[in-house]
Amino acid sequence: MQKGLVMLEKLKGILPKVTAKINGMRQPIKWVVFLYFGMVAMLVLTYYAAWLCQWYAGKVVMSDLLSLIKEMVGTSMVAFVTFIAGCMVDTDHDGIPDRFEEEEKK
Repeated sequence: MQKGLVMLEKLKGILPKVTAKINGMRQPIKWVVFLYFGMVAMLVLTYYAAWLCQWYAGKVVMSDLLSLIKEMVGTSMVAFVTFIAGCMVDTDHDGIPDRFEEEEKK
């Protein structure tokens, strides 16, 4: 019981930091990150729902959906989402992402 309280206190300390980081993000980056996490959550929930349906029917074969989930949370997809979010960074607030300004200057 004591370990659970310690973990809860740690989570209470981490939550304001995470909230501050999310609030500090630009709006388009928030959309990309939230849509990605929403898509992953939807896939995981779909996996569990399909597993329960197949378990009830007496046949459990979930390899295809599991491989899709692994692909969506794999390093290549996370790198892609990071790249898209990085393309939306605009530190000088002129409406043009910094990556595209660098290309124009070259």
